[in-house]
Amino acid sequence: MQSITELLVRVSSGDNLAANELFGRLYPEIKRIARARLVEAGGVTGLDATALVHEGFLRMADSEGLRGSTRGQFFAYVGRVLRTTVIDHLRAKQAQKRGGDAMLVTLSQADGEDGVSVQARVDLADLDRALAQMHEIDPGLNELLEMNVFAGMSIDEIACLREVSARTVNRDLVKARALLAELMLPDDPPVA
Repeated sequence: MQSITELLVRVSSGDNLAANELFGRLYPEIKRIARARLVEAGGVTGLDATALVHEGFLRMADSEGLRGSTRGQFFAYVGRVLRTTVIDHLRAKQAQKRGGDAMLVTLSQADGEDGVSVQARVDLADLDRALAQMHEIDPGLNELLEMNVFAGMSIDEIACLREVSARTVNRDLVKARALLAELMLPDDPPVA
């Protein structure tokens, strides 16, 4: 049986059989991520985990196909696709309501050095905008957040994939969350 990385390489060269095998092997894990995204959004009427996964796969197939040459990059990409699918679905619902209340979600921040955990209430559209800015400023930190927060990967899993220590991942997550928090501030220019 081939590794996920080997399948990703085959998929990037246009092998449709490898894409089918990859989706088959990763479907349960991606569905778990989809459930988590829906819970974070407070539940989305008309969208369940199965529908979210299928719509995400359709978006990947219709646009540019799969991205990522490693398991970590792939799951960061999947997390981003699922997040934008939820955001688009919520935007469509809000448009139908003609500007109804914005959907708020809770984004947990990592425990800092002092052990204090912070909860921030954020609007999904603002979060999406800030993440797009973050990708322009530092793609590595953006990918790290996608892997941890949106793809649900643990710090140890990320450390293994990136071949660094868990301490390095924690330190980078603190930087990533600080940058994201700065980008979420209203009317303030982003810090480079």
